[in-house]
Amino acid sequence: MGYAEPASQNNNTELRMLHGVHMLSVSAQQFFQQAAYQVDDSNLRYKFLELSKLHANAARKLPAATSTASPQIPDSELAAVQFWYLHQQAGLNNKRPQPLMLTELADLLQQQLHALKQLTKHVGNSSAQVTLAHLSAALQMAYDQLSPLLKVLPTNGQKLQQKFYQNCKIRN
Repeated sequence: MGYAEPASQNNNTELRMLHGVHMLSVSAQQFFQQAAYQVDDSNLRYKFLELSKLHANAARKLPAATSTASPQIPDSELAAVQFWYLHQQAGLNNKRPQPLMLTELADLLQQQLHALKQLTKHVGNSSAQVTLAHLSAALQMAYDQLSPLLKVLPTNGQKLQQKFYQNCKIRN
């Protein structure tokens, strides 16, 4: 038999996790909103605005942190995703989204989806579970539509140059 946490400790852990998803949603919303106004591609802009609204809606429905100190996200995968959003948003203050950042975004959204789906399975609060399930489903649909846009972007000229040389070698 496994060890069962006391109900109050389990509720506390769940509440911290929901606070963490709230914080992640706020960070993602701010990142996507700022990135939307800095990309030239109108399809990307539309998707980024959609993702911004999606995360803002989730943040409104999830409990915000009650203490004045900024709590840490207990799930390391979600914490890594939030760190990426915060780091990239800080970089957007100085420049437009770079192709490498957009390429990383595809992997990051997959990581975020995986963590949210896992969390949804373990949350006992039914309204929080519904919010997380809706966020996961909407994020999955947005990812499916956004992914092809992100994959066609070259990460740098070196990869294109390598493909060119490989094609030349095959023909010779």
